[in-house]
Amino acid sequence: MNNLAGLRYGTILVVATLLLLMPIGTVQGASSTYFAVTVTGQTLTAGFNNNVTVAVAYAMSAYSSASLYDVDLAVSIPSPLQLLGDGHWHYDSIVPGQSVAVSFEIYAATGAIGDSYDGSVTLTYRELGDISYTEETHSVTFSVHGWINLKLYGIQITSTAAVPGGNATVSGNLLNSGNIAAYNATVTVESEAIAQGTTAYVFLGEVDTNIARPFSLVIHFGKNLPVGTYTVVVKVSAIDTERPSSPYIDQQQSQIELKNATVQPPTQFQRTGGVTSEIFGILRYLLGLFFGLSSG
Repeated sequence: MNNLAGLRYGTILVVATLLLLMPIGTVQGASSTYFAVTVTGQTLTAGFNNNVTVAVAYAMSAYSSASLYDVDLAVSIPSPLQLLGDGHWHYDSIVPGQSVAVSFEIYAATGAIGDSYDGSVTLTYRELGDISYTEETHSVTFSVHGWINLKLYGIQITSTAAVPGGNATVSGNLLNSGNIAAYNATVTVESEAIAQGTTAYVFLGEVDTNIARPFSLVIHFGKNLPVGTYTVVVKVSAIDTERPSSPYIDQQQSQIELKNATVQPPTQFQRTGGVTSEIFGILRYLLGLFFGLSSG
């Protein structure tokens, strides 16, 4: 009996010693997470420093009714993404219901385009009277996209007969100075002078980066337009295949002046051509009057 009592006493002594040695503030499980984390700016553009904001809120609950002390907020970003700055922020205390936010920049290299990367937000803190720290980690996902920058330049409008019912050629160049190719690129010309029902666009398709793409299309003017100066708008639109709902657009503006056709009346016909020459001269004159064509 003495041996049994001694064994029990020894067991109780060992258990009591282990309890005293255990840390008071152990790592909290997912069910007792204190902070709610919100991240804005998770979609990164390659080749740029991207602004990111992390907001953490100490939500009040049955197990989080006391202030937290010596709070450390750490943001971890995986390679090839680069966090610009230290990535650590410290707060002496955070009370229940309080929110704090930190802002920083992340640089995304062009080699990261099209991929997603998992980072983390880690909060380390202790409660009043604790000598050990609690740590909770929240996962954050970042996605990297390329950049399309369309630019129209060198726009020219040429016409041998800028008259109502005539036509003109619109030409120019398109450049994508971004870091990914643009697709389904279409150049469209808009103007009040363009005849209804006529085609005023050209499809270019894929536009690679830093390679000029020339284009040219013919526009037709309405027959009953009054003479005057008309605005011509040249537009280009294209898409990123990863984000087709976000088209990229650029436009340039120019002007064209429509004039009356110059018609020379047949005041005198040369007799050397005979009657046939006179008939053709009269026909040319009539065509000029009714259809706005220049005689020559």
